[in-house]
Amino acid sequence: MRRTLAWITLAVVVAAAAAGIYVYRQITHLTHQRVTDDVHVIFGLGGNVGVLRTGEGTVVVDTMTFPLQGERVRALAEELTGEPVVAIVNTHYHSDHTHGNPGFAEHVRIVATERTRRHLLERDRDFWEGREGFVPGETFHDEHVLRFGRKTIRLVHPGRGHTDGDLVALFVEDGVVHMGDLLFEDRYPNVDLEAGGSVERWPATLEAVKALPFERVIPGHGAVTDRAGIDRFRGFLVELWRAGETARASGWTLDETLERTRLTKDAHLEPFVIPLFVRLDRDFVVRRAWEEATGAVPP
Repeated sequence: MRRTLAWITLAVVVAAAAAGIYVYRQITHLTHQRVTDDVHVIFGLGGNVGVLRTGEGTVVVDTMTFPLQGERVRALAEELTGEPVVAIVNTHYHSDHTHGNPGFAEHVRIVATERTRRHLLERDRDFWEGREGFVPGETFHDEHVLRFGRKTIRLVHPGRGHTDGDLVALFVEDGVVHMGDLLFEDRYPNVDLEAGGSVERWPATLEAVKALPFERVIPGHGAVTDRAGIDRFRGFLVELWRAGETARASGWTLDETLERTRLTKDAHLEPFVIPLFVRLDRDFVVRRAWEEATGAVPP
């Protein structure tokens, strides 16, 4: 019996160690892609990180999920550009885009919308307690412009969608826009109704983004894309909202809605899964549309 317990204990220890190694590798593994001569994107466990070389320092858009990742992102960004990071832009408040902030130098300039700052301090206050110096200190409501060296970064809050505080970052001279989670490429999105997100309003917000001058698009998750990628995602959201309206008009319960809803514009979308943390799939987005349309989650 003792020998059996010893083997069980050893197996548990080995499994825990293996899991720890796997998680560490997932957290620290980063890849990158050059988008233009001065723009790169870093991929890893969390939101895509935009990197801009300005000639007067590096600007990064989003910082991933953990402070350790932030340290790795900073090092890789500076390696790619040859310039120290001088500013961080947070597209919205979610942890997979902001919790890397403490991995950067304390003096770095951090910019976001006013709503994003409020969500960080209210909805995510446990993480930021004692880390207030890494919460965005430079905020705006509708639009804000940053200039470093030879580059202009135009920050725009185009409207509600993923949350009520998302911004997009336009790298003006490079014709590249980082959309944060206002765009999920080839995967189902998160709709944070509790933080002011809206399936109904999201398509109009994407139209506002399309009015900006750009050619390449960095999504919050997924591969670098273009305007056609925005159009595909917008078509899906329009269909999703119509499903919510149909459910409301028909008086369907949530279970009836999940059973009866038929979508066609999501054939290219895959579930977005982070084990033990989140699963975004067709049932998730249909439920969010039903909740918004029926008022189960107040606007």
